[in-house]
Amino acid sequence: MNFPWIISLASHDAASVAGLRLTPGIEVAEADGKVWLRGPVAGESLAAALQKLPALARYEVKGNRLRNLDSRIPSDPLLPLSWQTLKTWLQVEPPGAQTVSGNNPELSHVRIQLIRSTEEREPNLLLTTLNEWHAFAISAPDIRLRPLRFAVNAELLVLVQGEPLPPLPGRRFVVEGNVAVPAGFNWQPAVTPAVLARLLGAREDELALLYEDGTCCRLLAEQFVAAGRAAVRATAAEMEAAHER
Repeated sequence: MNFPWIISLASHDAASVAGLRLTPGIEVAEADGKVWLRGPVAGESLAAALQKLPALARYEVKGNRLRNLDSRIPSDPLLPLSWQTLKTWLQVEPPGAQTVSGNNPELSHVRIQLIRSTEEREPNLLLTTLNEWHAFAISAPDIRLRPLRFAVNAELLVLVQGEPLPPLPGRRFVVEGNVAVPAGFNWQPAVTPAVLARLLGAREDELALLYEDGTCCRLLAEQFVAAGRAAVRATAAEMEAAHER
């Protein structure tokens, strides 16, 4: 995509952009029940990642108009949206009040923060590189891989979930319910994982990763696949091909 671009997605597909949170130059806006994503010229790896998003429409920016990629003529106006960086948009908003419904009416105004914890909890989620994960997985016995599943993003970073985790370099997290926090940390106030997930906007089919800097990344459960050697080889080959195109 050798041109400035804009993509629109349905609001319920917003979590699908989380894998791009570390990619510079991407901005987000929300309007009319849609999420709009824009950026400058996309290299091959980013273009491949964008192609996987469940977009409603894809556009080339032509001045103050948009050209749908299925058309030759710029026909749609460029809407006056309020844009912000993707990383900022994905942040948890600790200063703001968030309303929690259900069985916890006393939690109507909650400020979430991570604090150091003395409680020892076994990590069950690892953030590492595709190279490290691939080298381990192709030589590990099946019984070692069987309890694990993994997901890869466009930056060739891998999340490996399960127990026991492989002895690889990277960041370790503890998953409770469908929320993950860095090992050695806990959240305040000490609400239940289910309430925290609602505060972070995570649906039941999503895993929310909460970082020390206040950002939150949400992944769909379907982005994870079982950690068999064939699956790891196929994923590594697909990502390598995408980066070479």
